[in-house]
Amino acid sequence: MRPWQAIFLIILLAFFAISSGWKVLYVLTYVLLSLFVLSWLWARYSLYKLVFRRRAKVGRVQVGEAFDERLMLDNLSVLPKLWVQIADNSTLPGHRAGYVASMGGRKRASWRARTICRRRGRFMLGPVTATSGDPFGLFRRRIFLHPAHELLVLPHILPIASFALFTGGLPGRGRSSRRAIQTTTNATTIREYVPGDALSRIHWRSSARYSKLMVKEFDLDPAVDAWVFLDLHDSIQAGEGENSTEEYGVTIAATVATYLLRQDLSVGMIVNGEQREFLTLDRGDRQVERVLELLAVVSAGSGPDLKEALALEAFHFGRNTVAIVITPSHSRDWHEALRHLQRRGVQVAVIGLDAASFEHKPPDEDTLALLEGAGVPVMRVKCGDPLTEILESGSTPYYAQRG
Repeated sequence: MRPWQAIFLIILLAFFAISSGWKVLYVLTYVLLSLFVLSWLWARYSLYKLVFRRRAKVGRVQVGEAFDERLMLDNLSVLPKLWVQIADNSTLPGHRAGYVASMGGRKRASWRARTICRRRGRFMLGPVTATSGDPFGLFRRRIFLHPAHELLVLPHILPIASFALFTGGLPGRGRSSRRAIQTTTNATTIREYVPGDALSRIHWRSSARYSKLMVKEFDLDPAVDAWVFLDLHDSIQAGEGENSTEEYGVTIAATVATYLLRQDLSVGMIVNGEQREFLTLDRGDRQVERVLELLAVVSAGSGPDLKEALALEAFHFGRNTVAIVITPSHSRDWHEALRHLQRRGVQVAVIGLDAASFEHKPPDEDTLALLEGAGVPVMRVKCGDPLTEILESGSTPYYAQRG
């Protein structure tokens, strides 16, 4: 019964009680009126002094990992709660943290929510609301218990031990084992001060710690900068969900960039998708974090096509630069842009996603063979291929090629 129906019934009984003077109708009127007021008061205080808390081990997870959190609801009032429904309005797919509890005075209800993260992106946990009411179902009350907060699901990184796109390894070199005579940006270790060392090279914190003068030693800068170019133009994407060129491309870009950064190269990233995303060259763990945060939220969109995007970004690629293009495009119109980069001394390579295999269609014309003929390293990836093995060996096993 709804409140307006109860009010109508009380008014109707009161009318007949006054008209007829029958005592039974008066009693029913008073009883219903008392129940109505009692129900309103019960609902009004049903959520009084409720405190909600949620605890999670991490603020970010990767695709394929479990997000585990513990949730607690405390009733700080001496009055019991007949029933309380907790609703977590989370946008994380598959995350169910709701709960229905019946609580005594000064009691706690606790439960856990565990979700395997299948989709990268930025999601909201909460806001959390509590709903309760009176035993007769006349009134419902809802309050907000906890504000929303963000959870970032990072793309999956494949555990590759090598990267086979470049024959004989990556061109150039990583961090040298030789020490630089001049000061560079790469301070790697410290040693004792010897006469003739510049005062500017003294590391004062270490000197204070060891009670003797210590100076910094520097490495030579790496000779190679690596750029990862991810093509997410929506007109060339194929497949859906996890089995899509978009998700394969993001996973490969995250894996390759992380591997190169672990090899101590400076890595930058350009994503041609819903909007242009640009990450300047840097190295180290902080760059790994930036790369993963960027790739967690990128999506396919109607930006410039690959040919135009390569022309716009070409000035970033100088000599002694590696440019790795990840694309599902089987068109030829962007090949000349890669050859132009080659003529400028840029080491270019392509990881081509076979878009037809993601939609179970006959394979498209292998236009990447033209790039191979021009000396461009090419790696082909089909839907269902073991990506770790492909990236490490550069070839597709026979069982992945059947059909």
